[in-house]
Amino acid sequence: MADNDNTRNESEIFEMARNFASIKDVDALLSQISRAVEKLTSSEAASILLLDETGEKLVFRIATGEKGAMVKKLFVPVGKGVAGWVAQNAEAVIINDVDKDTRFTGQIDKSSGFSTRSILAIPMKVGDQLIGVCEALNKTGNAGYTKDDQATLENLASLAAATINNAKFAEDHRNFFTHMLEIITMAIEGGDNRLTGHCGRVAELACRVGRQMGFEGDSYRQIYYSALLHDLGMIAVNDLRYLPKVVTRTMERTPDKLHPLLGAELVKNIKLLSNIAPIILHHHEFFDGSGHPDGLVGGDIPLGARIVGLAEQIDEIYMRGLIGEQFVQEAIKVAQDGSGTKFDPEVVKVFLAVYQP
Repeated sequence: MADNDNTRNESEIFEMARNFASIKDVDALLSQISRAVEKLTSSEAASILLLDETGEKLVFRIATGEKGAMVKKLFVPVGKGVAGWVAQNAEAVIINDVDKDTRFTGQIDKSSGFSTRSILAIPMKVGDQLIGVCEALNKTGNAGYTKDDQATLENLASLAAATINNAKFAEDHRNFFTHMLEIITMAIEGGDNRLTGHCGRVAELACRVGRQMGFEGDSYRQIYYSALLHDLGMIAVNDLRYLPKVVTRTMERTPDKLHPLLGAELVKNIKLLSNIAPIILHHHEFFDGSGHPDGLVGGDIPLGARIVGLAEQIDEIYMRGLIGEQFVQEAIKVAQDGSGTKFDPEVVKVFLAVYQP
């Protein structure tokens, strides 16, 4: 019977692992893994602690059970408590009566209000590198944790660890990407007090309009990134490496005319940003064809560019120093007066519906 249970568990683990691989958000992934730990080991609760950047402490990234929210605020020094011992020794441990094991300090229980009776804890590793500790807590029923439970949890953890590591890498990549965009935005605004916050405000408004128009997922991110970087070309208006690539498309050499062309040129070969190049390129096109650089008309202008173009025009009112009710009335007037000429009437309609300064 045990062999059948092991086979069933292995089948479940591999099916779970396939599901894990599709989850990119670290917390969502850890939540799925912890639920799997509870199910496969028949436990009341589960927790996953990840090693922090210093390698000196384990941080609770997910904890289930009625006190899970409290536990997630805590951490365990490596070498202290059961999880710390597992991390330090890279060994699994089964404790079916915590009162009889000196490694159990009870500090987490005191801080969280959880009552631990039994623990199965294993190290989570990618190759030889420890990334954290997985715990199953309080075996249900009268039986304690067994070697079969340990084997099941080790199999699950070995498959989950690589997925967690990949998700953490993706999370770090997104963090890096987001902060680099903020740095680039600061460079665009160039220390001009009048421009401070302009890119962020345009992005915030464009995203509100885009969300109302049904943008989500990749299309929503495109609106955000393109709005944040719509004036990126301003940092290259005097750069001789890029100017020759765009000057043939415009007779005018002013920053206003050059920066959409230069911005699109700067991002077009970056895989993560290449799909926003058309929005940056055309955010100064007008609905009636009187804009630049290509004089596009109506629906020929990318929808993202129509949204960002309106958002920028609205923020320019703020940049002129208008505030309060005067700003509100002027913003509404600019949008209404430009509907059908400068701006897409549908975008204006949505803007007027969602706009709350």
